[in-house]
Order: sequence, then C-alpha cells, then structure tokens
Amino acid sequence: MTTIVNSFGKPQYTISGNEDIVALNTPHGCIAVTDPPSPNMYYQEGWVDMPPQPSQFHVFSYETKEWIDPRSLDEIKAQKWAEIKTGRDQLEFGGFEFEGNVYDSDQVSQGRIMGAAAAGVDQIWTLADNTTVELTAQQLNQLYQALQAHISSTHERGRVARQAIFSASSKEEVEAIQF
Repeated sequence: MTTIVNSFGKPQYTISGNEDIVALNTPHGCIAVTDPPSPNMYYQEGWVDMPPQPSQFHVFSYETKEWIDPRSLDEIKAQKWAEIKTGRDQLEFGGFEFEGNVYDSDQVSQGRIMGAAAAGVDQIWTLADNTTVELTAQQLNQLYQALQAHISSTHERGRVARQAIFSASSKEEVEAIQF
C-alpha cells in the first residue's frame, strides 16, 4: 500500500497499485510514500510520531507540527462551565457528613430526609455504607439542616467558579479555575 501525503506531511489517503497508478493518483504538491508503521504519524523525510494529544479538544497542525486548541475563548468558557456543573452535581448528590456519618444525598435521599424531618418522629436511618443509626426527631431536623447547608455550600462554590470563568480574559485563566 502507498500513502499520499501533502506538502505538510499530512496523510491524505492510501492507494494500492503499480507505479503508474500511484503516479496518476498523486496530486500536484503531494508525494507518495510507504504506509506509516502506526497511526498518529506525519511525514517529514520519514514517518514521525505525533506528540501525545494534550486534550480531546486539541487538533494537530501539520504545518507547525504541534497540537493546537482551536476553540474560541467563549467556547472554552462554556466547556469549563459544563465541567464545573458536572462536578457540582457530583458533589451535591455524592453524599455528605453529619455527626461523623456519611449520608446519601441523591435526589431520592434528599426527599426522604426532608420527609423524615417533617414527620417529627424518631427513626432508624440507613447510611451511605448501608449501616444504620438511630436518629431522634431533633437529629432528623439537624440532618435536614446539614443537608441544606451541604447543598448551599456546593452551589456557592459553583457560583464562585462561574463568576471566575466568565470574568476570565484568557484561555489560561479559564483552564486554571478549579471547582
């Protein structure tokens, strides 16, 4: 097999045939070379491995032989905000601590905690690790307050991160923001 590469070393397509067929199918400015030994290579007087891709958003520039991030600043901000929201949701719904125990905080568990606090009766509660603990009506109210504080602090972190994202003026500033 023969690979046709452009003047920047980018593989264009692969063909099979004798020298005449290859010559007829090699556009002006391109050259015909043997197939690359592995994927993710470019041609520069021989096949060269591309460096590792820094992120899923980077594309390889055959002209400069470097990975570039072609996204605009607004696209990077939108992507970062989507990542922050995912992290915020994982934190909110990933459990919280109350009196030394970890409680589930997914949407169903939040509803159960709210209902138990409103019921005003003592209950045996199943923890995130499936062990149980006895809670008084007062502790259930405190558990509900702890849940609300957990949710509030999680969303406050998200608001702070969102403000930092939309105030950023460079890709580097956006990428440095952590949740």
